[in-house]
Amino acid sequence: MSRIHDSRPDPTVDDPTADSTAVDSPAVDGSSLDNPAIAETGAAPAHGGRREEAARRYGIPKEELLDFSASINLLGPSPAALNAIKAAAVDIHYYPEESADEFARLVAGYLGVFPDEVVPGNGSIEVIYWMAAALRPRRVLIVEPTFSEYRRACESVGAICDAFPLRGEEGFAFDAERLDPQGYDMVFLCNPNNPTGYLIPVDEVAALWKRCRSVGAGLVVDEAFIDFAGPEQSILLFGASEGLYVLRSFTKSHALAGLRLGCLVAETGFAELMRSLMPPWNVNSFALAAGGASLRDWDYMPRSRDANSSARSKLYADFDGIPGIDPVPSEANFLLCRLDGAGSEELADELGRQGILVRDCRSFPGLGDRYIRVAVRSERDNYQLVSAVRKALG
Repeated sequence: MSRIHDSRPDPTVDDPTADSTAVDSPAVDGSSLDNPAIAETGAAPAHGGRREEAARRYGIPKEELLDFSASINLLGPSPAALNAIKAAAVDIHYYPEESADEFARLVAGYLGVFPDEVVPGNGSIEVIYWMAAALRPRRVLIVEPTFSEYRRACESVGAICDAFPLRGEEGFAFDAERLDPQGYDMVFLCNPNNPTGYLIPVDEVAALWKRCRSVGAGLVVDEAFIDFAGPEQSILLFGASEGLYVLRSFTKSHALAGLRLGCLVAETGFAELMRSLMPPWNVNSFALAAGGASLRDWDYMPRSRDANSSARSKLYADFDGIPGIDPVPSEANFLLCRLDGAGSEELADELGRQGILVRDCRSFPGLGDRYIRVAVRSERDNYQLVSAVRKALG
């Protein structure tokens, strides 16, 4: 049977219009980056969504907190997903499907790949750690600032991790031609990037993939937020291939954070290896039921994209009109904002006392104490955030 992506362009084939010349990478040892939250405490990087911790700190019931620190689809879960969770409760005394084959088939149809190229996980973070354990890279290059768990997973297996730093004065734009993968086993790239929201055009990602393959480096592309940009921006348009590892998460795009659900898409051989290493029943029954129902709700993501785009544009314009805070353009469901004057810890604490949680970005390498990240929520919630920020910076 012919593969469904055989007719798609192969970015690894010589393209006379593509420049494959690698420019020296300005990679640096990550320990030299400005990362005070880690340097001062030695603790693991913080993540957003810590409502229970905030409730204890500020004495506010967690149900009353407005959480902008975790970037979850503003529409909430698909109604079909909620109904599926209720229906799955009657079978709670049974084991879930051992290898989540049915869910893999649904994901394959959603992404346009083959089921044997899909490895479901208890969130994409589980896949990241198992992938590092399977590949055991010796030297890794990570485009930063970005999600901290790539570095932690690779360092846990003894890898040396270097940073390819993005610059705030350049809008955190990524120039793929500047990255030289020579000498690295793996390159990590988040697209759109977290926390900047910058979207790398798919043809540039494909060109980087080509250069990585030419020097024997694997390319990991985390597309946790790609659904908010549109399926036409996914590197999976070119299909799965050896050396390409694509991460997808349904916790953000489909608002299933509490259930933990994600996957890896890779060529069949590596996907089979991953499944043989990962534990059975790693995805619970409720996650499988909700994830499957969400993927069958074909209208859910188009509606989500439209709602997010409209709300994000309004929130960006509102922040842009406030002295002391400069939002960075984004193609995801969050905004990174630079602060002029106030520190991120100070502002986050002031907003927390008002029952509003934002992400203090000190734990992202290279950002220091002058950035916060805020999720895009409903118009009413966003209005409360903007009013509180304006008051705090007043």
